Amino acid sequence: MKDIAILLFDGFEPLDVYGPAEVFGCIERLDTSGKAPHVIYCSLEGGIVHGSFNTDVQTIALSAVQDGVTMLIPGGPGTRVLVKDQEFLRTLRQQLPRFSQLLTVCTGSAVLAATGAIDGRRATSNKRSFTWVTSVREEVHWIGHARWVIDGDLVSSSGVSAGIDMALDVTARSYGRAFAQSLSTVIEYVWNDKSEEDPFAAV
Repeated sequence: MKDIAILLFDGFEPLDVYGPAEVFGCIERLDTSGKAPHVIYCSLEGGIVHGSFNTDVQTIALSAVQDGVTMLIPGGPGTRVLVKDQEFLRTLRQQLPRFSQLLTVCTGSAVLAATGAIDGRRATSNKRSFTWVTSVREEVHWIGHARWVIDGDLVSSSGVSAGIDMALDVTARSYGRAFAQSLSTVIEYVWNDKSEEDPFAAV
């Protein structure tokens, strides 16, 4: 499994980041081969990024991230600004081919969609923000009832805690279902392992 580069920006949602980071970061507790993935925090230019609830994180520049890793884009109130930031979107679009897999949590899918890179592909997002997200880029095939959606090398999840379920599923596809179930026990999390079961879709 490849390293995970989490793209941060001012106003990111902490659980969108740290839920999946906990899953991927704890893989090494069960995989003692020395090949467990590492979690990398990056931003467009590097430096300290300010998340919601006074969550400050030191990051490296996106351009410094090694080719071939997995990128995860979280959501949060900051995405409302990013989808209109043409310089950010242009730079992100240029960098995307370097990554082997793209993951999004919550409204992170709106940011990815705004680059135009996933036109015609299937994706989902936070159901409380679904009307706004789908308005950002109508060319994406938005799935309204899904905890997470897999479309090849693109995996998008619904809001906030759904990122943990998605991360466990991504782990299961690399390490096997039993490994992912053991990992969910390690982090004491009840895994919703069925992507089509979305209890918040009716919101």
